[in-house]
Amino acid sequence: MNKNYFDLHFHPLAKNHLAPQSKDTYKDGHLTKPINMSKAFKDYTEETILRRLESQSCIAYLREGHVGLGVAAIAALEFGLAASKGFVADILESNLKKPFDLEYFEAVKEGELSYLNLFLQEVELYRKLRDEAMPKLQQAGSLNLIKRYPDKQDRKSDSRPKLVFAIEGGHNLCMKKIGNTLEYDEFTSFNNNFFDPSTVISRERKDPAMLLQKLVGSFRESGMDILYLTLTHLTHIPEQHLATHAFGLKTLKHPSFYPFGNGLTALGKEVIKRAYELKIQNGQHKTTSKQSNGKDTDLAAPVLIDIKHLSLKSREDLYEFRKKNKYNSIPLIASHVGVTGYSIHDWKDNLMLKKCVNHVDQGIKTVKIYTQPKMAGYWGGNIKKEFTFNPCTINLMDEDIIEVANSKGLIGLTLNMDLLGDELNSSKQDDNYEFMTTADFISYFPYNSLKALDYAGKEEMQAEEAWLSPPRRDLHPLNLCYNILHIMAVIGMKTIGNDKPEKFICIGSDFDGFIETTKICSDSRRMKDLEASLLKWLPVAAVKYQKVNGGTKDLFEFTKKKKVLDKVVAAILYENGKNFLEQQGFMVASSENSETPQSSKKQAVAAV
Repeated sequence: MNKNYFDLHFHPLAKNHLAPQSKDTYKDGHLTKPINMSKAFKDYTEETILRRLESQSCIAYLREGHVGLGVAAIAALEFGLAASKGFVADILESNLKKPFDLEYFEAVKEGELSYLNLFLQEVELYRKLRDEAMPKLQQAGSLNLIKRYPDKQDRKSDSRPKLVFAIEGGHNLCMKKIGNTLEYDEFTSFNNNFFDPSTVISRERKDPAMLLQKLVGSFRESGMDILYLTLTHLTHIPEQHLATHAFGLKTLKHPSFYPFGNGLTALGKEVIKRAYELKIQNGQHKTTSKQSNGKDTDLAAPVLIDIKHLSLKSREDLYEFRKKNKYNSIPLIASHVGVTGYSIHDWKDNLMLKKCVNHVDQGIKTVKIYTQPKMAGYWGGNIKKEFTFNPCTINLMDEDIIEVANSKGLIGLTLNMDLLGDELNSSKQDDNYEFMTTADFISYFPYNSLKALDYAGKEEMQAEEAWLSPPRRDLHPLNLCYNILHIMAVIGMKTIGNDKPEKFICIGSDFDGFIETTKICSDSRRMKDLEASLLKWLPVAAVKYQKVNGGTKDLFEFTKKKKVLDKVVAAILYENGKNFLEQQGFMVASSENSETPQSSKKQAVAAV
């Protein structure tokens, strides 16, 4: 059905960036290929770990899988990840030839450079792949980096994957050396052709909001652009704390994975404000309108905010901040998520208080909470398989879905099995726990005294070493379908004026993010398989979802007409992402003589 696919969140060069670099790195499209894993390495490494390494979206896979449009997320390797226990440590400590550069990990652990340095190094790989001749691909560059409101010479259409960037984690905007709150990176051996860190003045070094503005300006001058910023990632960054992150990783262990704080910080709010008020500067691209009395007006070109990885308290702080500062018309992004199936009120009612404990690990105090998962639906005859949503707060509450839809934003559903829910009879059901800061726990459960909770004992702490060995899991396509249906149901029944709830949904795979992927689509080559699965299972899931969760008879019209189903699946897999980028001013399907979309110009002028 589809000739092209869209992905809101993936990492095409992440694993290649961590691999050893050599003078042959750019020869014959080396960087465009999957990472090299020797036979000896594969024989030594557990299958579950290999699957995480093989969940890739390298440029060659994008081309083979017809992923023609997407958002390349860049997340500098965090100290906690580099220094963690678990499968990454096992790989690095083995005596085999490894797919990763040990010196890179050591540089992060020793604090030899900054997160911004790592970020820019990866961006430079993308630029070289765009600009350098790739003989075997018979064209200049192997990918196309696009930007808002392009000049006429930038609007030529070609078959290369079109990518825009995302900054995954506010730590990427930090110029301090990793693990050092006082010393700044000097970039002494830095080789970068589009952004010169030496031009960043002392005041800008201390201010991530100012650095973001400067960085975005350099991106756009170089023919690239940043669609969204994820304020946090997987760890607490003491050098530059912008917001509390949601606990999101059970396969590795390090103290920085535990959440810290109580929502957005003042510094985080400044970054959001600056991101939302960015424009295409006067002298680059101009438009005129009656609103500007015939004078040239700068185009609004905000960097959008991604709510993924924000704690629930941080997300609520963000919505309040947007409302107070009249930013509600700027779209929100939820880039690679699942859903809890709950409203916040229902989530609080399903806290399994008797299982919750105070938790202290290496001096970090949190509350370990358990939530009863919500049933999503079932499948089968006499022996029914019952499916549940994942109730952890890194996933979306109903209120989050409503906020994104009302802002005309976009939700990217992840293909990470750890977030999409489970079968009710699975052993993973005992794994429905997460960690929350004590301040956040008090915010949501003010009538439950922390003093009344037991402390995690030695047996429980030892059991958590299970983080270090990812379990083997299989995921039925229905899990993904139930997540899609719940988003559609919430938008269809709880928002006003959104007549096609599926238009807010796309795929945000998180390929190359060390995830445990679904069998139905294990890497970017298999998007066609994902399409076939949705066409088969979405109508089945819709019937079962409504039997469990209710809803109006006309909620899922695609169950009645094949043509409607085809359109819904096509929208989720490509059209919604394409349309969203065009609304933000990106030239997606262009010709040499095409002009900047008028709808985008009008939207931009109105937002100024």
